[in-house]
Amino acid sequence: MRSCCALLGILTVLIVWPSAAAAHAQSTPVDGREALKTAVALVQQGKLVEADKQARRALADPETRAVAYSVLGTIKLQQHNLSDSAKLLGEAIRLEPRLVGAQLSLAQVYTLQNKPHLARTRFEKVLELDPGNAQARLALARSEVEKRNYQQALKLTEPVQTALRESPEGLYVMAAALLKSGRRDQAGPLAADWNRLTNVPQAPAIAFGLLLVQEGAIDEGIAVLERAKQAGPPSPPSYELIFNLAGAYLMKKDAVRALEHYDTALSLTPDSLDALRLAAGVAERNGELERSLSYWLRAKKLSPDDPVVLLGFGRVCFKMDLLDDAEPALTKAASLKPGDIPYQYTLAAVKVGKRQYDEARSLLEPLVKAHPNDPHLQYAIGAVLYTQGHLQEAAAHLSESIRLEPDQLPSYYYLALAVRDQGKDVEAIAMLTKLLALHPDHAGASETLGLLLMSAQRNDEAEGYLRAAIRLNPKSVRANYQLGLLLARLGKKEEADRLLAHAKTLREEDAASSRLQLRLMDPDR
Repeated sequence: MRSCCALLGILTVLIVWPSAAAAHAQSTPVDGREALKTAVALVQQGKLVEADKQARRALADPETRAVAYSVLGTIKLQQHNLSDSAKLLGEAIRLEPRLVGAQLSLAQVYTLQNKPHLARTRFEKVLELDPGNAQARLALARSEVEKRNYQQALKLTEPVQTALRESPEGLYVMAAALLKSGRRDQAGPLAADWNRLTNVPQAPAIAFGLLLVQEGAIDEGIAVLERAKQAGPPSPPSYELIFNLAGAYLMKKDAVRALEHYDTALSLTPDSLDALRLAAGVAERNGELERSLSYWLRAKKLSPDDPVVLLGFGRVCFKMDLLDDAEPALTKAASLKPGDIPYQYTLAAVKVGKRQYDEARSLLEPLVKAHPNDPHLQYAIGAVLYTQGHLQEAAAHLSESIRLEPDQLPSYYYLALAVRDQGKDVEAIAMLTKLLALHPDHAGASETLGLLLMSAQRNDEAEGYLRAAIRLNPKSVRANYQLGLLLARLGKKEEADRLLAHAKTLREEDAASSRLQLRLMDPDR
């Protein structure tokens, strides 16, 4: 955020010049000073060619020559002729080093020429001549912020904070120095100062709002961006403004408002992959899978070979049980990102969902070998090995997953299944009991434990766990059927018959339910 100081430089020239030339004022030709006044008036009217002519007239007068060079240099600066501007301003300073306006304008030229060291020297000279000069202090403070010298930046702004609060750049630099030095409570009120400004262009408003949001002052940043959005004609909200406002709401964890603004951004720029990808991710995390899929479909049409888009599309298809749609997209994405875990991992999850265990295993084994300390990969390969009946190998990987990350659920569950299938029912019962004490809402664990307890003739305990399993997963054929058998054993014939009949009606869904149970891996890793 850098504002042009050319006009201010001109005005400062005229304020400082009479004092600098006071010793010779009585002998100064009137027409030289009048020519300068005319030149400045013309500059203010935007008539730079006529202003140039009047300033050159003043070069003939020794008493106005230095100021005339300064005015000419400032005119060239406004005309973006930086090389000539630097020469003219340099000559003005050579003739009269105390011309503050010339120093400021030359500093601005050096800034535009990307010569920060030369610019800094000029700004420092201005402070020697005029310690309270807000423009020079702001420029130097901005430089300190860029170099991460936040305390020094604050020292520079302190004497002129009142003036800086009246400009977008001043507020930005002050806020950046405060936020980056951990003084969020002092920076927050600057948003209110910003919102009192009028006619602020959208670009600096976006920059200021994002600064606040990114440094944790999210509500204040949103307020700045919302005000910029409401400014209305003649500058309607831009795509960049709406897109960044959506991101601010996303950081606030307000998915509804974030999606609302991503949709608005897409109405302004329908082919924005960034907006489509982000909106798809928000909708997916919010459980709106169909909406997420619609964004991914649009993104896929725009960029059919983008691995990120293919992964997102495939992942959502997987979650929606559209495995035949997910597989080709994820296969292509995995081929484009052969070493990336999420791509191979999600494709393996689809292979498991389709009961293609050998293919899933071939995808996971290289990942486990390359990343042996990844608990999720150890879990995944262990789960696949379990479904293939390799119980000892599965138990080894699942145990390693638990060792690497003790606070997890899936590995404990499948390890208990592997132990059970090796005939170690007592050990499996102990593991599942411990698991459910920590995670009482795990339907699979409740069902499995109920069945084990039923086999162990611990009928009352078995009934409790099977009822919990049905409560958690009412469509479980096995839990309904086994509880019906148990109740029949206990003499509760009426309820037993009802459950057995219900299990029969659910049996046609068993194939789909079984396939879903074999989705062992979380594609969001």
